[in-house]
Amino acid sequence: MAVLSKDAAVKDDAVVLGALGVLAYISSMMTHEALGHGAVCILAGGHNVAMTGWSEGCNLHPEPLAITTAGPAVQFGAGLLAWLVLRRLKPRRFANLRSFLWLYMVFDLLMSSGYVAYSGVTNFGDGAVIIAGLTPRFLWRGILILAGAVIYYLSMWAAALELRRFVGSDNNPRRLKRILWIPYLAAGAFACCAGALNRTEAPGLALELALISSFGAGFGIVRLPDLRHAMVLKVSVPGSHVRWSIAWVLAATAIGAIFMLTLGLGLGGRS
Repeated sequence: MAVLSKDAAVKDDAVVLGALGVLAYISSMMTHEALGHGAVCILAGGHNVAMTGWSEGCNLHPEPLAITTAGPAVQFGAGLLAWLVLRRLKPRRFANLRSFLWLYMVFDLLMSSGYVAYSGVTNFGDGAVIIAGLTPRFLWRGILILAGAVIYYLSMWAAALELRRFVGSDNNPRRLKRILWIPYLAAGAFACCAGALNRTEAPGLALELALISSFGAGFGIVRLPDLRHAMVLKVSVPGSHVRWSIAWVLAATAIGAIFMLTLGLGLGGRS
């Protein structure tokens, strides 16, 4: 009879992985909309007249460029800050907290950089507003695409390097698939459900933005194993596992419900 090793017998808890993915996605979007756009609107002397999980409306007209820039800038800065915090945590301690911070870091970095590239491709969003009036238009859109793509790729490398500290030498493809795909799919499914509830944006817009911000911008998460040089350790190092925690599951359930019923539905009028 085959005997499983201790490491082989342990699995990262799927329910908690999903809960962490949902919490990290909500936290990242609120960093962009509330701490970025919303807070700077207030600091500029305005009021937030509309807020959803994917948009914010300020009553200042014309809206200062700082408010538009603050969304992706604060989100990216928060991702870098989360990375610095992760670097100070011991790899084998606080595994669930480390996993949440890692997911929050990745969503922040990938969403903000991916959003810049997306704005260049579609001429929609914060990046498009920032370059409005600059000529030649095609050149500035190209700069957005290139800058966003380069930063997105570098963000994937940062994510892979930090993930390596969590999983240690355990680069089993099945385990990596589990700890990457479950939070990604959970966050995407949650985002789309919340977006479908929206009543303040143009029909279908919130759902489209939810889909793009989660499944679209977050796709780099599930491609991290492709960065093999960043993922593989040359020496044997023990890793950590995400364990069952009723506290994390209840937190995701409560915060997710509040998000859906407030920012999912939308606060205020159409922005």
